[in-house]
Amino acid sequence: MSRGAMQHVELDEPGEAAAPAPAPTARPPRLWRWVVGGAAALVAGLVVTQVVLDSRERAAADRLAATPGVVRAIDQDVGVLWRPDPAATAVLLQGIDAGGAALGLSVAEDGSQAFVALDQRTGEQRFSTRLLGADPDRARSLDRSAAGTCVAVPADEGPPRQAACLVSDGFVQYGDEGVQTRKPATSTRVVVLDTADGHVVADWSAPGATTLTALPGLAVVGVPGRDGGSEVTGRDLRAGDVRWRFTPPLPGADRRAFAAEVRLFAVDGLVGVTIPGWTATVLSSSGQVIRASRPGNADHVVDPVAGRAVLLYSSGSGGLWSTLVERGRADVELTGEVLPFTVDDGSVPDLVLTSGGNVRGWDRSTGAARWKSDVVASVNALVLRGRVYLSTQAGVVALDGRTGDVVWRGATAEGNVPGFLVTDGKLLVAADQPVGGGPRSELVAYALDDGRTVWRVPLPDGLRSSVAVGHLFLGWGDDGRLVVLG
Repeated sequence: MSRGAMQHVELDEPGEAAAPAPAPTARPPRLWRWVVGGAAALVAGLVVTQVVLDSRERAAADRLAATPGVVRAIDQDVGVLWRPDPAATAVLLQGIDAGGAALGLSVAEDGSQAFVALDQRTGEQRFSTRLLGADPDRARSLDRSAAGTCVAVPADEGPPRQAACLVSDGFVQYGDEGVQTRKPATSTRVVVLDTADGHVVADWSAPGATTLTALPGLAVVGVPGRDGGSEVTGRDLRAGDVRWRFTPPLPGADRRAFAAEVRLFAVDGLVGVTIPGWTATVLSSSGQVIRASRPGNADHVVDPVAGRAVLLYSSGSGGLWSTLVERGRADVELTGEVLPFTVDDGSVPDLVLTSGGNVRGWDRSTGAARWKSDVVASVNALVLRGRVYLSTQAGVVALDGRTGDVVWRGATAEGNVPGFLVTDGKLLVAADQPVGGGPRSELVAYALDDGRTVWRVPLPDGLRSSVAVGHLFLGWGDDGRLVVLG
């Protein structure tokens, strides 16, 4: 048909209405209620699921925040929270962390000694329990540290609820050219205190004691003898009654000045006794010799994160060996020096690292080699989310904790090296510091997943590097002074 052709059209008559459209079929009421109810249930289910996921994430974050070595949140506005004086610095370095406070033995300007709790965020004193009165001689000393110290009494779980302090009126007065005066002690006591409010739980005499460590219910003290020997006694924590005695061997011929005295350490229910020229003796909490000492040039490392002692000794050819000593396990000997983790979230079970010309991963239970990496660790190592994070001379490195393969590398500025690695559980933070003085150090935050630089800020004036002590983030300068960062 052509475009212009006429078409036949039929028109409705004027009186006729068009047929109405059929009414829509009504939705059955039950079906509608089912749809509405199902949607509500779906929304409610999604809300519940999200609440559960959020709760799990918060619980995981809380667990990580409570992990030893994990500091409070760090951001690019990091600055100096407070500057501890020498007495407060001595408290921080005693490493007792409970309830957001740092606790320890402090020497006041008048030479008196007290057990104090310092708020970690502000430095304000929460409480102070006086343990020894004023001492004019100590007040004139340039050294504000105490002759004694405080150690945490391990709790079954959570932070320590008690601390044991060795309180002595003896001290060494230091001058500009070294040791000037050694004042012998006339009074030495062990005082046990509550970490929540500082009240005294026990106070008993320990004549001549120069060193102290503690296990649950047990205080172990070392007393040097007149013939160069010493005696170690395990005592009831509350009453001070002697439970057992141990006599270490005499120091070896290569002993150094002021290093001949006995040293003690405790971890995981074991007590270690070290004397120069000998490997460490390991005792049970009942005083039984588990590992006898033997002649040799040796040292030890206490790994509180892993809960074990590591005995270090060198072979005649100069090689270094490490022996893992743990309660209820056979000793495990490894080639190289163990590199303790400063943070370990448990995501790579039974992993142990040794450091030397490379980094090697070992099985904690059997001593079997797991992997070997050519990176060279320079400071410390952390384990988070299945990865091992290392500080090296060439920068920060992340390794796969199962295989040792490099996941990422974070470079530092030319001529700089990274310092101690610190984490708040979300970022990895290290000071990017000049090797030979030079310009101001910077604080660099790396993303845990891929190592990208999240932010980079100058360290506050006068600070060269940073470190974590417990949950504290500390900075220090070339003058050795510490500050609390946050």
